[in-house]
Amino acid sequence: YITSCLTGVCTLVLFVYYYWWKLPHPRYPPGVRGIPVLGALPFLGKFAHKDIMRWSREKYGPIMSVRFGQKDSVVLNDYESIYEAMVKQGPAFRSRPTMKLITSYSNGYGFGFAEGHTKYMELRHFTFKILRGFGIGGRYLEDRISDLAQELVQDFKKLDGKATDVRMIVATTIGNVIASIVLGKKYHPKDKDFQRHLQLILNNFGNEETASYILCMMYFPSLRHIPPFKNAWKTFMDEHFEQLGFCRKEIEEHKNNLNVNDPKDFVDAFLVEMKKHSPEGSWFHEESLILCVIDLFFGGTETSTSTVMWAMVVLINFPQIQEKLHKEIVNATGALSEALPNLDHRNELPLFQAFIQELYRCMTLAPLGVQHQTTKDADIGGYCIPKDTVVLTNIHAVHHDPKIWKNPSEFNIYRHIDQDGKFIPSRKMIPFGIGCRSCLGEKLARSEVFLLLANIIKGFDILPDPESKELPDYKDGINGFLYVPYDYKLVAKPR
Repeated sequence: YITSCLTGVCTLVLFVYYYWWKLPHPRYPPGVRGIPVLGALPFLGKFAHKDIMRWSREKYGPIMSVRFGQKDSVVLNDYESIYEAMVKQGPAFRSRPTMKLITSYSNGYGFGFAEGHTKYMELRHFTFKILRGFGIGGRYLEDRISDLAQELVQDFKKLDGKATDVRMIVATTIGNVIASIVLGKKYHPKDKDFQRHLQLILNNFGNEETASYILCMMYFPSLRHIPPFKNAWKTFMDEHFEQLGFCRKEIEEHKNNLNVNDPKDFVDAFLVEMKKHSPEGSWFHEESLILCVIDLFFGGTETSTSTVMWAMVVLINFPQIQEKLHKEIVNATGALSEALPNLDHRNELPLFQAFIQELYRCMTLAPLGVQHQTTKDADIGGYCIPKDTVVLTNIHAVHHDPKIWKNPSEFNIYRHIDQDGKFIPSRKMIPFGIGCRSCLGEKLARSEVFLLLANIIKGFDILPDPESKELPDYKDGINGFLYVPYDYKLVAKPR
């Protein structure tokens, strides 16, 4: 009896061991398997992208596997492998895995997390066309951003030199840029519904209390039944359904005032397009529209707001850089406050462009990008990545690759300046991703960040909160799905 029991136990252990260590394919990338059930999760710290980058460089190479929970994933840790997958073999990597956290409120619709099927791609191409038609990348939108940037300047002046957390002020400006494109309107800064909508967007993945729980539930949705994950899940869902209500109300207003011959914004254009399709045969229906509006607001507001907030953290920590940027902008635009910086000044602002590029490099907002999923078997770097494999792009690793950037952990804008003092743009800077699932609003985001920061730096000396014992940390932040700065106060002293 004892012999039989021992034999059975040993057999079970060997079976579990074999199952756990068995790779999905003979040429599957090597990597970290971790422990049964939990996989590598117990070995990941606060910054998972840094741990994976270290494993990649010390042992496994740029293409490696990591078992998150009970699911195998492949992580690409250098520019060459990411480019090979997302650009050269883009169609094979264009889908997204299904995540309970997202589908519970989206039903699979929207832009960011949708699967890469034909209906989605048709919607994406339509959206690109409409956004270009409403001025993204053109003079009209630049003028619109510049007008709102001047309103931001006036809001900063009203602070009267008091230490303030300006995150919502910045978010209101950027949110109104998105509102002008998506909804064809501008909200008053004191509009309670709009302010609530913006606050929910900023809370989605950047709430210090819930960010880590939300990230875990992306991989382990079953945790939603256990405190404290249960409370984080409920808050996340409640806030998203509240956002759905805001967007639904705006869409109803558009439906009541629609002129099919003269669409004035994205929602109007979508409603017109809906009339050309059956809901069963396409993604051009109202539920899809609501989720698209939410994603456009989130993608267009949260990321640019956090970039501007990171920028001011750096300005506070490096006052000597701030002074050089101010001098350069004044020399290019003139000392008068009425002379506004615009995108035509870019060639005259090499240090400022270098500052923004270094900002995107050091403070990568989506360190592991958004998950991809293969639509068929793919070969990368001699490894086979089977169909339906989750693939992550470690953008942080690319932006901190010592083969590309000398002393990558240092914030140094001069790494982007050549010996003649000119700005060096780098194709290996990929904060918005690359390939057929790259960010829809990259041009808009770059224009917003350039114009808002140029106006802020020209008009104000950004100083630390005099009552705070420490400067805001430019090397640490809230790390969930996005990497955003901790809340902090600053003084905007008019120049």
